[in-house]
Amino acid sequence: MSVANESFREDREMRDEHHSGPGKYVIIWGALMVLTVVTVVTGRMHLPDWGLALALVIASVKGTLVALYFMHLAEHQGASRIVFVTSMLFVALMLAFTLFDLGTRFRPARPNFNSANWPVETAAGQGGRYGGGLKSPDTSP
Repeated sequence: MSVANESFREDREMRDEHHSGPGKYVIIWGALMVLTVVTVVTGRMHLPDWGLALALVIASVKGTLVALYFMHLAEHQGASRIVFVTSMLFVALMLAFTLFDLGTRFRPARPNFNSANWPVETAAGQGGRYGGGLKSPDTSP
């Protein structure tokens, strides 16, 4: 019974809903365009340390603006807000875990690895490209 009451209430709210006009949508569209330009400019800068984090944050902000204003989630109440906040929390957690993984990888596995610093001497004094005195694949056995 409560589901039926919820849908009747939501239907009545949808009929009584008055949008504030095109001004708000033009401002949000402008913000989305500015964020798109910032994404393009920072993408061409090749920021090795913060480029991925910045791109993910900008994409999340743009997605949030679209969901809140163009999908009218800012005007809804109840379960819609809980679902939106929960999904944003999970997006933030997934982005954080991705960035933590990238930041703690073994150096040669990182995308922007500089081979000038590799190989390194091991604690036992054993050299070699792959540690432990192993030969690289380009040498003959």
